[in-house]
Amino acid sequence: MKNKKRLDYTLVAEGFAEYAFIPTYLRIVAEQYNVQAVPSKLDLKKKQPSKSKVLQEAGKLCIAAMQANHDLFIAGIDLDKPDHEKTQPVHELECTILSTAIGKTYKAHSNKIVIYVPVQAIEHWLAYQAHKLDTKPTFPTFADNGVESKSQDELKQLLYKGNDNGDFMERTAKAIAEKADFAQLAKQSRSFGHFHKQVTEFLTTFINQTI
Repeated sequence: MKNKKRLDYTLVAEGFAEYAFIPTYLRIVAEQYNVQAVPSKLDLKKKQPSKSKVLQEAGKLCIAAMQANHDLFIAGIDLDKPDHEKTQPVHELECTILSTAIGKTYKAHSNKIVIYVPVQAIEHWLAYQAHKLDTKPTFPTFADNGVESKSQDELKQLLYKGNDNGDFMERTAKAIAEKADFAQLAKQSRSFGHFHKQVTEFLTTFINQTI
């Protein structure tokens, strides 16, 4: 197999779990395209990430990433509410809010930017695949689109057992990502499917670009 093509990317997220789940996800998916995904040091992790900070800082960080010639910029915020409509208008609106916060750079470099908005939160993605960690029945299995009506507190208790330590949340999210079936998750969660489609389309284009 020929040498992997390097992909430098920046991730701007609002929570610790995202900073574990998404890099692990991207590493695994990129490897399927013979691409090595390498995270940059541009992020909000050291600043106690939050939704408001993502919306406040995403534009500036995106400009910095583009100036540094990073190949991909990923930004995300939680929806913090369900969206049961077939066309998911609430999710679509939140995506627009995020892209607007990124600003002119989003329009100028939309082919290098991926945005994600979990319905309701990253824990709602994790919950679908958490059962793959089981050596004994611990986590339930959920029907497609069957998690979004559950509260964030309920799922955080399920996943983290009341431990809201950032390191523990990261370890849990990373462990789930390592075992996850992302194609299945894209069918289970429409908001993850929206994210996954953007990433796979980007990678398909990326590997066909002249180095």
